[in-house]
Amino acid sequence: MTYQGFIKVEMTTPKITIGNPKLNVKPIVELLNASISSVVLFPELSVAGYSSGDLFFQQTYINQSLEALKEIIETTTFKGIYVLGAPLKFNDVLYNTAVVIQDKKILGVIPKCFLPNSKEFYEKRWFQSGLQTNLEEVNLLGQKVPFGTLLFKDEANDISFGVEVCQDMWAMHTPGDVLSLAGAHFILNLSASTEAVGKPEVRKNTVLESSRRHFGGYFYTSSGATESSTDLIYSSHKIAASLGDLIAESDVLDDKESLVVDLDIEAIRYQRRIDSTFRDEQLFQTKQLRTIAVKFYENKDYQLSNKLNTLPFLPEENKLYALRLANELQIKGLMNKFQMMPNAKIVVGISGGLDSALALLVAHQTFKRMNRDVKDIIAVTMPSSITSTHTKSDALVLMNTLGVTALEIPIKTLVDQHLKDLNHAGSDDVTFENAQARIRTLNLMNLANQYNGFVLGTGDMSEIALGWMTFNGDHMSMYNVNAGLTKTWVQALVRYHSETAYTNVSEILNNILARPISPELKNNQSTEDSIGKYEINDFILYHFLNNGASESKCAWLVKQTFDLTDSESETYATRFFNRFYQQQFKRQPMPEGPKILKVSLSPRGELRLPSEIKRR
Repeated sequence: MTYQGFIKVEMTTPKITIGNPKLNVKPIVELLNASISSVVLFPELSVAGYSSGDLFFQQTYINQSLEALKEIIETTTFKGIYVLGAPLKFNDVLYNTAVVIQDKKILGVIPKCFLPNSKEFYEKRWFQSGLQTNLEEVNLLGQKVPFGTLLFKDEANDISFGVEVCQDMWAMHTPGDVLSLAGAHFILNLSASTEAVGKPEVRKNTVLESSRRHFGGYFYTSSGATESSTDLIYSSHKIAASLGDLIAESDVLDDKESLVVDLDIEAIRYQRRIDSTFRDEQLFQTKQLRTIAVKFYENKDYQLSNKLNTLPFLPEENKLYALRLANELQIKGLMNKFQMMPNAKIVVGISGGLDSALALLVAHQTFKRMNRDVKDIIAVTMPSSITSTHTKSDALVLMNTLGVTALEIPIKTLVDQHLKDLNHAGSDDVTFENAQARIRTLNLMNLANQYNGFVLGTGDMSEIALGWMTFNGDHMSMYNVNAGLTKTWVQALVRYHSETAYTNVSEILNNILARPISPELKNNQSTEDSIGKYEINDFILYHFLNNGASESKCAWLVKQTFDLTDSESETYATRFFNRFYQQQFKRQPMPEGPKILKVSLSPRGELRLPSEIKRR
């Protein structure tokens, strides 16, 4: 199945019987008939069994394998693409092959190129390498079939793939390298990998690295426990990766027969379009590969087999290390600013909210690291008539506990006078809101002049993406330490600090985390009531910037991931994309700030868009 650029891939490990290939027909056909995937991948030599040893020399055994292959093709009702491993003889030479099949047609045969012949492996005893053959077409079960390194392509859906067999993945220059440069969006690997302590980690890293180098997907499945014999154990390890990231992995201690995953083909196309290295490498593609037509069927009822991470910017593995690294990058970025102005002070506005709390903690750590007096951090809270007692109290306690220079400058009188000068009616409209934000920035900028300092910005990437900031108000500073972090990252870092180096202010930080997010520019104002939940907006931002997802695809992904209705999902996507493009003018002059995640909104380093984009 395919939909919205996704295809479903299934890696399987059937229960194999060694010595009688015909007994392997039933478990293979049962797995195929039950599958709802576009592609089903079986292990190396799955029709006969990798552990067959010198049985491969026997003509009877080769014939039985061929008969089993024929029966599988004729009896399965599966309409998608499947790849079986089989020992096939041509011109009296035996090859270890992958057979690609769809709807009773054998589309191609791929011989294994690199035959391991050391330690427990001695494949050269039985098989001929695909590198050492002049065969280009073979007769197989009454069909004329392409033979060799082949590219399989669905022209209508623009989906291409190639196949490697086990050891081919471990070579210095792999068939997958050639296939990927020729346009393969993913590689399928049929394997029979023996197990040992430490080997699963090496195997996983190899698959991840292959997908990263190929700018594509990589799917690996290995023989299981029923292949284990004599001195060797197999663990049915299955690994799926895309663009260097793990999609899913089976537990090597678990003998589950199938792992079904979703591959985002559009994300692969997007990364290839934007990466100049991939484009340049096309110059090294000198081998013209034969292309075999395949068909991927669309299914508008497509359901993701694995729920997507609701917080995709935050890593699921090694999260603590990622938080430490992000914090360190913020500190190093700010420290670098002091290279050219070593005696400067920092001026930062503290609202009692998440972003300003994190910025203050970063500034505090930076000054400690530089052996600077934290009194040179001028932290300012500027309450208006709207400011709640809770946020003001938390801001003051946080500043005083950290020992920075704490200032309180009420702005009500100045705001009232400013609005009076404008003949403003006094309503809490956008002018009323922005007047507060701009007066606060005016105070900060002039304090920076007064104290020989610079204004530290606090706004995060989520606010920058949605334009949720006052132009030339909180939008402006000399350096924005949070510009490279989404709101969900800011929340995670504030929580991290409250549990580690800043337990002395953990109560205040937890108060801030628990409070509804609000700019407090009018009464009872909730940011998420206006622009939606940051968790969902950050989810859309990730799939848009990192994977090139369209508005309709983002709506579909939101529906799949957050269990919203069609209408709710479409509202989120439409609102996000409208705001994102309409607010580009605010990003054009945005202050400098450190890139911390994979993506950035800096108009200088990463995102180059005109301000005049017409969406409809």
